[in-house]
Amino acid sequence: MKTGVNDAEQNLRRRSRPLSCAQVVLTACAASLLLARPIRAQTPASIGRAGELGIMAIGAVTSASPAIANRRLTEGYLTQPNLMGAITAARGRWGALRTTGTLNFEGYTLRRGELNAGMYGEGYIDRRHPHTLVHEAMMTASTPAPSWWQMSLSAGKGFTPYGTDDPMMRTFVKYPVNHHHAQIIERVQVLGAVRVGTSRAAVLEHGRFNGDEPLGPFTGPRWSRFGDSHTTRLTLLPRGDVEWQASRAFVKSPGLVQGGAFDHVQYSTSLRYGGTSRHTFFIEAARTNETLNDRAVFRFNSMLAEGRTAWREWSLAARAEQTDRPEGSRLLDLFRTQTGHFDVQIVGVTRWQVGTVQLAAPAFGRGTARLVPFLEAVAAHAQPRSTPAVFVPRDFYGAATQWSITVGARLHVGTMRARMGRYGVLDPALGRIMSPTHSH
Repeated sequence: MKTGVNDAEQNLRRRSRPLSCAQVVLTACAASLLLARPIRAQTPASIGRAGELGIMAIGAVTSASPAIANRRLTEGYLTQPNLMGAITAARGRWGALRTTGTLNFEGYTLRRGELNAGMYGEGYIDRRHPHTLVHEAMMTASTPAPSWWQMSLSAGKGFTPYGTDDPMMRTFVKYPVNHHHAQIIERVQVLGAVRVGTSRAAVLEHGRFNGDEPLGPFTGPRWSRFGDSHTTRLTLLPRGDVEWQASRAFVKSPGLVQGGAFDHVQYSTSLRYGGTSRHTFFIEAARTNETLNDRAVFRFNSMLAEGRTAWREWSLAARAEQTDRPEGSRLLDLFRTQTGHFDVQIVGVTRWQVGTVQLAAPAFGRGTARLVPFLEAVAAHAQPRSTPAVFVPRDFYGAATQWSITVGARLHVGTMRARMGRYGVLDPALGRIMSPTHSH
């Protein structure tokens, strides 16, 4: 794997010029001038309003060493820029109709990807890829919420009922390596859900969707493949601040839009405590089997735990993860792989052990705007899952452990969601409107 390193030196230099850092600093300074008054804490997500609109974005500078080929890279980003909205029409005894949408502008601000050791997917590796412009566009019809049951039907593009919350709505800026093991997102889908119980409840969801992954931030799904994949999730809510889920998904040939690549059979289970309180804890396990003719060819496992505590408006969070990542051939740009053919080019599996710590300062704000400065440190250790190996991380990166420091500020304006990708009976807004006494 060393042969492409020297050939890519000039390409890497062009992609890591300090101009982006300057842009981020100017953006952060402008926001700081606008948001000059300290506040007690971030306003929690508003729940139950008929109309909601919110903006989020993160300005950050990341320094990683070694990022690749024994080189330190320092880059600036405007990451996770999103415009989020929702409209809910309450219709009394006939139920409610809710439309949820999210526009993600990373296709404009993050085309080169974001330095993120271990991360992979959609043609990027060791960089997080930009999400699609239409990140979410879902419509949900829900029955009223009587004392013990509720049903809903949702359709559109969004998060399938599989796995755990999108990392974008969690504490950390850097994504976990297991993103593609633990979530299946940006799919055209139809899903139904039924909820039984009130203060203690069980929810069963089932959805059908297109298996192909997006080829880029401005590409759409292959409509002829709608319905070739499916997923089911069971969620138990024994009390308001505890949630357990288990889910299984069959994803038809995500690696090739036209079909014909390995199918993925994915499993996820997680336990979540804390809701929107000052102290939260979350643990998950996920597995992806890449199959051919119903036989597992590759298996990738993941375990992750993260927690957060707040004290006097300061927030401290930590995450530990162990995840298996497939390795394939890279392009001249060593942060890129061949899109659409990754499955059939797998030459080995790397096991990533990643520890992340984040310290967030008290928020500053004016009106509905909130700016939260943060510092995030990551240590990512990589080694082949089995030896001998074609891909040896120590040789490729220049060290077995990669370190990174990210400093920046998170901006929220307007109504922010506590969670993303929960539709119908699991949507806190629908639950609050339809049953004011119900607690999620």
